[in-house]
Amino acid sequence: MEIISVAVPGPWWTELSYRHTSTLPYGTRVRVPLGSSFRIGLTVRAVSVTKVPEELKEISEVIDKTPPLPDELWRTIGWFGKTWFIGAGMAAKTLLPARFLSGEPLEEIAYKPAGRSSPVKYVFQPRDTRRMEAYCDILKESKGSALVVFPEVAAAKKFWEILPDPLKQEGVLWPDLTKTRQWDFWDRSRKGGIRFAVGCQTASFIPISGLSTIIVDEENSGAWRTLKHPEFHYRTILAARAGFAGADLVLGGRMPSAKVFLQVSKEHSRNGLRDRLIFVDMKDSSSYDFDGIKDTLPISRPLIRETKEVLKKEKWAFWILDRKGYAGEIFCEDCGSPVRCNKCGGVMRWEGRSGSLKCLDCGKRDPVPEKCPSCGGPFLEGQRPGLEALKERAVNFFRDRNVILFHEEGSKIPSGETILKKYPGGGLILGTRKIISLADDISPDIIGWIDADAEARVQEYDAKARAFSLMWESAWRGKDPDGRKIVIQSRRPDKTWQQALGIGWGHFWERELKERREWELPPYMPMLKIDIAAFKRNELAEDLERAGFEFWESEDRSDQIWIRTKKFDALSKILAPYFEIKNTRSGIPKVSIKLD
Repeated sequence: MEIISVAVPGPWWTELSYRHTSTLPYGTRVRVPLGSSFRIGLTVRAVSVTKVPEELKEISEVIDKTPPLPDELWRTIGWFGKTWFIGAGMAAKTLLPARFLSGEPLEEIAYKPAGRSSPVKYVFQPRDTRRMEAYCDILKESKGSALVVFPEVAAAKKFWEILPDPLKQEGVLWPDLTKTRQWDFWDRSRKGGIRFAVGCQTASFIPISGLSTIIVDEENSGAWRTLKHPEFHYRTILAARAGFAGADLVLGGRMPSAKVFLQVSKEHSRNGLRDRLIFVDMKDSSSYDFDGIKDTLPISRPLIRETKEVLKKEKWAFWILDRKGYAGEIFCEDCGSPVRCNKCGGVMRWEGRSGSLKCLDCGKRDPVPEKCPSCGGPFLEGQRPGLEALKERAVNFFRDRNVILFHEEGSKIPSGETILKKYPGGGLILGTRKIISLADDISPDIIGWIDADAEARVQEYDAKARAFSLMWESAWRGKDPDGRKIVIQSRRPDKTWQQALGIGWGHFWERELKERREWELPPYMPMLKIDIAAFKRNELAEDLERAGFEFWESEDRSDQIWIRTKKFDALSKILAPYFEIKNTRSGIPKVSIKLD
């Protein structure tokens, strides 16, 4: 009789122990009793002992004769679970299809052994067509199986379109598959029936046999970051997978991320947008103002003039403003905090028509408070107007032209092809940063950033990097970007990150990373956020202090602690007691890691 450790998907790290008649290979699916029910878990290891405790329950069923996943994928899952403080069970649940953990029988197979990886290759080219051609050449030359993944479905489909028909016969376009067909191809890839897959996030962890190449496009894109727990960046996990598989890793995009910039050649880093940029200093520029609650937002005459010229030619223009509603958020003049929903914690936004606040996360409505809920300050200020107000002004400026607003909650932006058919005479499209994706098909002649300063106003350490990346993307995305003008309305157009657009991403990262190094911010020092029950926070803070960790407790949240450290193993030992299965009812913490 053996003791088998089993990782069962759940918020705990605890590996559960069960009796079994013999040793089982790691990564084998088993059905085990847990509480009053049964769960599917994965074997982690066997523990040899002279006497097995009688109170231990037995494994109810061994589902697989041999481990159903490639060794490299199972090792990736284990590494992910340990590094991200979630445990192997939760890591498996995050990266694998739900049907895999339902216990559905799978055919026994033998995987090809892992190869030897070469140094990481980089394809940083702002023009999409050239980058796609480079990926196509790499895929043709690849001798084994490959994954080619993109942050957006549209990009994956466009890459698939340029592949030669004979090559398509060896692969599969993942976004075009239904859930049922995805599972069929997932299983088929296990058996070696697919040489490569082109897809998005959901295709990243296909158990493809003999994996030799992983291509990750737009590795700097925010779309690779998950929004729910566990929070991670796909590029980081895919890089680890490439290492375990012995596969070549290719990272590409219009510009590199902070971490990759430290490794990549700076050959194209000085190719800026100087000839296509129009900076408008809104403090001095002649403009038309439109009102918020207590503030205004101008539309500059240069932006109007340039847009009119484009619309006369029946071409397309984009205006981007990352604020929905009529007048945007309400915030406190004293502490700067926005008014948040007391139900879900989302940011409340002003709706001009109703004269009330609405949470865009849960839909709850409230009247405007008389005082700041955070500090009690008496001066609440309406942030600058949102998209609804912008459209009213745009319609007045361009009465005889198409003015289209895309921002409705829960609605999907139509494809660029659909818009071109519906509006053959061109027009002005208004929306949040999401409309940048329309440039793939529509290719606007001008893009106006209505409030460029706001893009970097978010209280995050990487706010400037995100803003720079968005505007850089808007200048290059699509088939014919070289003649596109970018109008940047700013109250401080002399800001370093804005001026760097004219010089290139190398100039931006050199300045940005110098600042991050001085402040010990990612990528030089990882930052971890721990969400923990308020009644446990003091206990954890004491544990961290005794161990000599640098940390701070959130001023806004009583259930949050931030830590800055590289000592993940030491931190794991401190956190382990809080992640035991016995704490499930009282609340198990959630850890988020920022590495880049």
